[in-house]
Amino acid sequence: MEEVGKEQDAVPPQRPPTSPPRAFTQGVGTVFQFAGGILFIVLSITCCGSGLLEKDTWKREDLMHVGWHLPGDRPDEPSYSALRATSVSLIGGIGLALAVAGLGWGLQATRRSSAGVAVVATFLGVVFWGVQGVFFAQAMRAWMLCAVAIGFVLAYGVFLALAVGAWREMRRDPPPRGHEVLPEGFKAPYSWYHDDPPEVRLERELEQRRERLAVQQKELEMLEERLRREKEEK
Repeated sequence: MEEVGKEQDAVPPQRPPTSPPRAFTQGVGTVFQFAGGILFIVLSITCCGSGLLEKDTWKREDLMHVGWHLPGDRPDEPSYSALRATSVSLIGGIGLALAVAGLGWGLQATRRSSAGVAVVATFLGVVFWGVQGVFFAQAMRAWMLCAVAIGFVLAYGVFLALAVGAWREMRRDPPPRGHEVLPEGFKAPYSWYHDDPPEVRLERELEQRRERLAVQQKELEMLEERLRREKEEK
């Protein structure tokens, strides 16, 4: 029993596998890529699909007289009308979605500036959709649009929390400068399975076959020479 206990004490304890550096930041980048791409597709379809509506639906002149007024505006001509708000919502939403998706690539590559820019972009998204939600509720009384804006505020709030976490991780463990720059002479692989394109692989295979045929031809010549000498000796 004592020997068994000594052997157990001699075995070093196994350390748990460590996660790669800045793994959380790269995970946030993956989330940003998928979420930003989905938001971009949904908003683009909404923008393009609005052209399928009837003329009387999208051409509502009464919405031009509803909105927020600035000092000096006429009562029926607001500076920020309902029609302008809906257009700004679609254009701004598409732009923010593209920004989130693009920053996802930078976060996956752990670029130094991507985390800070992601915090700023997601914060602007929260402010933008918050203002739009207040406008839909106060000026237009459009509760469906207000609910959509609140949903975007919550989504960008989650993005902001993830971006802050990635920013803190990048400050705690910054990547070396120039790590994203490919070394001189780097060759991009053709795919996950092969480094070279099919033409190069086929040419290499033909060259290997030629070498094997040359070796086999040399062996045949040696056998023929040996057989000829044996016949001469007999």
